[in-house]
Amino acid sequence: MEGIAIFCKSYRNDLGRASELVESVRRFNRDGLPFCLSVPGNDAALFRNRIGTGDVQWLRDEDVIGANRNISSDAYRALPGQLSQQIVKAEFWRLNPSASCLCVDSDSLFIREFGRSDFLVSGGAPYTVMHEGKAFREFCLANGLERALEEFEIMKGKFKDFFDRRGPSYNFGPLPVTWHRDVWKDLERHCLIPRGMTILDALTSLPSEAFWYGEALLKYRSIEIVPREPYFKAYLFLEEYEHDRRRGVTQGMLSERYCGVVYQSNWHPKRLTFMKNRAYRVKKILKKFLKGSCL
Repeated sequence: MEGIAIFCKSYRNDLGRASELVESVRRFNRDGLPFCLSVPGNDAALFRNRIGTGDVQWLRDEDVIGANRNISSDAYRALPGQLSQQIVKAEFWRLNPSASCLCVDSDSLFIREFGRSDFLVSGGAPYTVMHEGKAFREFCLANGLERALEEFEIMKGKFKDFFDRRGPSYNFGPLPVTWHRDVWKDLERHCLIPRGMTILDALTSLPSEAFWYGEALLKYRSIEIVPREPYFKAYLFLEEYEHDRRRGVTQGMLSERYCGVVYQSNWHPKRLTFMKNRAYRVKKILKKFLKGSCL
């Protein structure tokens, strides 16, 4: 059916963050968009007990992968988690109850009301997160992140070469992003199958599901391309978060321009607070110990 569903791929180490994401969906989902959550089969009971089942459509990663008979389950299980989760995201279209999806990660939070009109154009197709990333480039150069920027530019160049495309280099993220099943179908039909490849092969060679989608859309024009800036404010680096915090940027201010915010899980603010509090406690205990040992 037409429309759009929200999709998240998670696993047990992200249970707490996924739970917070679900609560934000429950709070702000104005149009009642379907929410689909996929986890490894071994994690299913853990997630259901924590999150509940009433308003979440549960999937197992194994079922998402199994919907594509050309993907070897053994090859999938042998992949590192960072890569296997991308394959689940890229294969969700086969089981998606809607034509489009908003693909979100567990470290995302909605911060204001949202609905279909935020993600779909009037004709029903999704907007495409697609931009040149100039602000990101400027931030990296100003904060000593040249290496990360260089690696990112190299990856974009490899995708352009693969699709034999000239012209500007685009960013198709960061997640959350909106995808349409017809783009994934055309990627498979016109690009992967003729080369004897699956999406597993594609992502193993060039690991970025968002760029496979974006460059395939530019190549095959499966849907109308209506570019949008990112839906969420994504703090990919700690430096970005600290920069905004020093400037007094609040979630209320962000909600005027974004549907949500992404706090990269490696340095999530709650984790930072915990580590700072823990360091303070250790320092205090150590100080008392040293003071006592000198008496």
